[in-house]
Amino acid sequence: MVTGQDHLQERYASAVAEEIRRRHDGRGPFDTVFFGGGTPGRLAPELIERILESARDSFGLAAGAEITVEANPASVDGRCFPALRRAGCNRLSLGVQSLADATLDALGRDHRASDGERALSQARDAGFDQVSVDLIFSVPGAPPGDWPATLGRVVELAPDHISAYALIIEAGTPLQERVQRGEMRPVDEDTDGAAYAAAQQVLGTAGYDQYEVSNFAQDGCRCRHNWDCWMGEEYVGVGLSAHSYLEGERSWNAVSLADYMESVEAGRSAVAGGECLDEAARQRELAWLRLRTSAGLRLTPEQRSLVGRDRRVVELVRRGLGALDDESLRLTGPGLAVADAAAEVICDALDYGRSAALTED
Repeated sequence: MVTGQDHLQERYASAVAEEIRRRHDGRGPFDTVFFGGGTPGRLAPELIERILESARDSFGLAAGAEITVEANPASVDGRCFPALRRAGCNRLSLGVQSLADATLDALGRDHRASDGERALSQARDAGFDQVSVDLIFSVPGAPPGDWPATLGRVVELAPDHISAYALIIEAGTPLQERVQRGEMRPVDEDTDGAAYAAAQQVLGTAGYDQYEVSNFAQDGCRCRHNWDCWMGEEYVGVGLSAHSYLEGERSWNAVSLADYMESVEAGRSAVAGGECLDEAARQRELAWLRLRTSAGLRLTPEQRSLVGRDRRVVELVRRGLGALDDESLRLTGPGLAVADAAAEVICDALDYGRSAALTED
């Protein structure tokens, strides 16, 4: 839901439910549902329940389906958590961002560290199967000790899942304007790398499995929805700005709330654009996604030969950034810190114009 448009909640939820009904094409049942993007936790629990009922009636929901809702401690009242649980949501992702007030101030957030801790406690009390927290590091202007303190505290709180992201300074944001005015300096590469390595070390020691570049989970607590996306599975996106990936074609919905609702209400498609990936592009994207995960990339014999002869890949392995065996190639912990650059090298070495398709298992 768009911040400041709460009076449109009922109308928006009705449009989403209607879009779901129209999108049904025989696929299903869904084994994961993810209410994400923006602040879905602001949507009234009864409206989330209505959307889930539409998904259940149209596509079906598999037994034990993972149903995640994102929530921001600043914009959600923890008293609604039991209602979200009763509505069918069994996984909660909290945008905690930091457990240090000075960092939250630097980020321009309007919640306190205590709000994040309280939300986590309330989510547990509400009976969610899993609770995840999002954290941000490499924040310009944040005291150097805040990130180690946040890591230590989050380990004490022991959520089931932790996502840790380096801050990206988006164009047009107040943070970017402060950087442009010289009021703060972006975090340098070495400091950023040290913060990432600290997350890997602290969370790994605490028993969290790093199963993707930015994601750490206790045993059995990986986000199934995101894992499926990284493995190249298809997904149906509904609602404002939602993206879908079906049969090699990517599409996206209208980014204007008014345009989205008016299109659905008028019986038109909410899809605003799309692109069809050719086989080489699809395989390259799939390789790039899988290399971000602990599973790495399964290789055919031809692909194993290609990467084994490529001096750049050999150098990655020699430097301890990658691990190559007869059947797969994966990035190591240090390699995940440079995943995008490493994936470019590996994808170029695979030369999809000549090599066989990636295995799909």
